[in-house]
Formats: sequence, structure tokens, C-alpha cells
Amino acid sequence: MLGTGIQNTSLFAEYSPLLEALGITLVDISKIDRGFSVGVHITIMTKDREVDVADCSKVYKLVYPRMEMQLGERDLELEVSTPGLQRTIKDVYEFTLFGGKRVRLYDSQRSDWISGLITGSDDSSITLNTAFIGDSKEMIETMVVDFATIQKAKLDYRWEDNSHGN
Repeated sequence: MLGTGIQNTSLFAEYSPLLEALGITLVDISKIDRGFSVGVHITIMTKDREVDVADCSKVYKLVYPRMEMQLGERDLELEVSTPGLQRTIKDVYEFTLFGGKRVRLYDSQRSDWISGLITGSDDSSITLNTAFIGDSKEMIETMVVDFATIQKAKLDYRWEDNSHGN
């Protein structure tokens, strides 16, 4: 089942506005306490271009000193990364970020995997274009899937999506 509410966590609320000022969108942030050390993983994206090493470096340089001061004597292990080609989607919020990208999800109502391009989402569902159910070759132009029926979801990549006239 997909989570909801990542935007309401204290870490997300603290760091999302800071990254937005850099033109970077916070996709996910998680923290793991390990006794004398803390591991933090941040996933970022930009709206109109692919994230590069310079973006990850900017976020690291902004976040690391701030977190280090808050932790005091504890060691900080900070990782900043992109969503990648096949990111597992953990929260409903992420569907709003990945518009235009292909997603592969398991729909419990259909008992099958669906692959399609994200064209929109609201509070209860996601809209997919050029959707395929299972291994069928039949393409469905527009499909709406309720979040309540999505068991698993991840970004998907199809070679055919990028071969328009190349």
C-alpha cells in the first residue's frame, strides 16, 4: 500500500522550502538513528531538467551543516540522490511530481500490473495515458486508477517512449 503524508513530516516541512529556494524539489527524505550516528537520505528532482551532480552537491552543502549542528556530538551520514529510472514510489504525493513519466503499478482490482504515462492525479486517483495491462499489446488511451487499489508502484522505462522519430 502507498503511504500518505510525507509532506507533513517535520523533516520534509523543514527542508522542502530550503530546497525550493534553489529550484529543487524534495521528493523524499528519511532519517535512521543508529546510536552514535544518524543516516539521512534525500531524494531530489528539478521540474524542467534532469538533476545533475551539481544539484546534489548544492543540496549536500546546504543541508549538511544545518543537520550537523542539530545533532551535536552524533555523526551524520548524508546521501543526496535522484529518483532514478525505476524509483519505488512510496507516497501518493510522488505521483504529483512525476507527471509525464511512465509508471508501473500493481492494481489489486485488476490483479495485474499496469504501465502508463502519468497525466494527472487528485486526492483519490491517478490518470494514465497510453496504458498497458499486464503483458498485453493492447494500449488503452486513458485509464484512471484509484490509489486505494494500488499495491505497489515504481517509475518505469520503455524504450518505445523515447523513440519518436529518432
